[in-house]
Amino acid sequence: MPSVLVINPNSSSSVSDTLEEVLVPPAEFSYDYFTGPPGGPLQIDSVTTEITSAANCLPAIVPLLDKYDGFLVACYSDHPLVHCLKEQTTKPVVGIFQASVLHSLALGGKFAIVTTVKIWEVLLNEAVRAFLGSETVFAGTFSTGLGVLELHDASADVVSQRIGEAALRAVQNGATVICLGCAGMAGMEEAISNAVGDKIRVVDGVVAGVEILVGLIRSGHK
Repeated sequence: MPSVLVINPNSSSSVSDTLEEVLVPPAEFSYDYFTGPPGGPLQIDSVTTEITSAANCLPAIVPLLDKYDGFLVACYSDHPLVHCLKEQTTKPVVGIFQASVLHSLALGGKFAIVTTVKIWEVLLNEAVRAFLGSETVFAGTFSTGLGVLELHDASADVVSQRIGEAALRAVQNGATVICLGCAGMAGMEEAISNAVGDKIRVVDGVVAGVEILVGLIRSGHK
């Protein structure tokens, strides 16, 4: 049975638990889940924690490369672990940031990203520019002001309100597609739909990522 390893590069098991709750593998596939080893960052909220989380995870993942057919890095950034793993294997490796952008391009219109803390507005705008070479179909990144762990520790009403407010700003800036810009937002599409209506399409990069991997593996790229 083909298998995918879903990698949470931070060391917070609550994020991995959320991913496991949201993802349902096709009947002929299995998904396993990896959480960053103890000692790594509890949340990834800077370039420094991106790098340290990659360095913390890579030695533990390399021995697993022969066991799985594809790998999803579930951190919403141009995460260095994606590139590190591609140096180690020819099997498909996908990051949820890249997966959501590709999914949004297929849907058409302008897309935006709703994310966590303010620093990601700059970092993700730069990542989109580097990935696409242009921003003509990009409406920008909009912060909720909540950290990754706050998405689960804060009250559901506060989280929904902050996500909804960020989504409204994105739509006012021309977005017709909104990407959930954090693995910890997996399953929170309703907060955006409640704020901006059902005509705005919402892309969960975690779901988009495994769908891309499943398609590649089914096509023989494993």
